[in-house]
Amino acid sequence: MTIMFHSINDTPSDSINNPTPDPNQMSEFRLRTLMNKLHDEGFTAINTTQMVGFMEHNAKIPERSVLLVVDDRHYAHYFDIFFRQYWTKYGWPVVNAWISLDDSTGLAALPDNIALENEGWVDHQAHGFIHNIPIGPDSTEAYILDELQKPIDVFQQYFHKKPIAVIWPGGGFTPRAAVVARQLGYRLGFTINPRGPVMFNWVPLADTLDDQRPIWIPEGPVKDPLMVLPRYWDTDAITHINEVIQVGHEASIYAENNKATELDYYDIVCAPQFGPIP
Repeated sequence: MTIMFHSINDTPSDSINNPTPDPNQMSEFRLRTLMNKLHDEGFTAINTTQMVGFMEHNAKIPERSVLLVVDDRHYAHYFDIFFRQYWTKYGWPVVNAWISLDDSTGLAALPDNIALENEGWVDHQAHGFIHNIPIGPDSTEAYILDELQKPIDVFQQYFHKKPIAVIWPGGGFTPRAAVVARQLGYRLGFTINPRGPVMFNWVPLADTLDDQRPIWIPEGPVKDPLMVLPRYWDTDAITHINEVIQVGHEASIYAENNKATELDYYDIVCAPQFGPIP
């Protein structure tokens, strides 16, 4: 389960009846409620490297895993007041989707974010360069390349690593952008489409536009599911937790029911080349 966070209001809020004035903004109370619910239901937060290993190779991750992605290049103070407590209590990392434009805001936020990266619990990943203009059908080749290459340059200069995930700014992507991202070495891409959880070899996609949800760009035409992974929105992610658990439960039953057949297939088709399963 991947959750997209945007703006969290740090004004004191003691109950669900004291919401933030902006419907796209999450109150600190709702954040605590969400994080406690995830923990109570047995979820564990993972980082992007673990997510890559799982999606590419079925590397083992906790049975109920969540990736917490904070969009839009927040200051270290934001992570300290909202997310550090969950790193301290549960060992939960969090992703900072970093806008790489070297404007005054970015330069001011950079030193403390470098320190957070070095601490090991805030995992910075690419969120575009200009960022404010989402990639779309009219984007030029030069613009697509800048939005994907310049973050790599910035990350290598300041964070001393290459980003492995692109969090598509504004949820905008195209088949061409996904190809360029792959060529540059990105291994995952995240949309703003809350279509569901993901499993190894199973990513929910749509092939055509849904008139009821026009901002959910169809992912199928990209033909690369790992570059168009879904994310739940922070404001209603808590309402989907039971759904995610149910999907995992049904998948587990299906896997167990088909285990004997899968193992026979492996012995016949795969074992001659790869050897027996360890």
